[in-house]
Amino acid sequence: MQKENYKKGIQALYMMFLVWIVIECDFISAVLPNQILALGISPVIWGIGAFFILNKMRKQNAGELYQTNDIFTGRDWLIIFFVVMGSISLCVRNYVYIGMRPLIIREFFSSYPLYTLRNILYYPLEILLMLELLIYAQRAGDCLTQKSTIPWGALVLFFLWGLPHLYHGVTDGIVSALNAFIFAIPFYASGKKLKVSYISMLILWLLV
Repeated sequence: MQKENYKKGIQALYMMFLVWIVIECDFISAVLPNQILALGISPVIWGIGAFFILNKMRKQNAGELYQTNDIFTGRDWLIIFFVVMGSISLCVRNYVYIGMRPLIIREFFSSYPLYTLRNILYYPLEILLMLELLIYAQRAGDCLTQKSTIPWGALVLFFLWGLPHLYHGVTDGIVSALNAFIFAIPFYASGKKLKVSYISMLILWLLV
């Protein structure tokens, strides 16, 4: 049994790093000289990578990586309700105190149509990749350490998704890294349910 868990943990660790590599392919857009190619390359790579990994995840799952739920329960709707209200609260606070509008307004309603189209694809795909990273990291930590009470997924999201934002600047890096724990809350609160986690993370992302 211990050997089987170790094998599953290594497999999850491998997939975790594969997800991370797909996420980091975003840097390609920074080195392309053509603006249109630079705008389009990340959604293409992320889209192919995210759905390839999602398909593989569904085949591997067997109720271990995450929980499937076609019909939302009362608890699921309650999680989404608090996510929406919490996001609105943060959104209002950010606007009142620092004049920052929510991301959905900043990024989805620009005067540049190609930029808007790119963002409509880019951000939902980024959330999907973040969730995949979270799921595989949690599974790897659970299997390799036998300590499922530790939020391995959130910690990996902090280090591998959040901290790399330091290349945008120290402030953005610190805020993104700490936000990793906020984005991870729906995953743990829902009992690792895929759909509730994704919807909740997307709401948090777009409204804050």
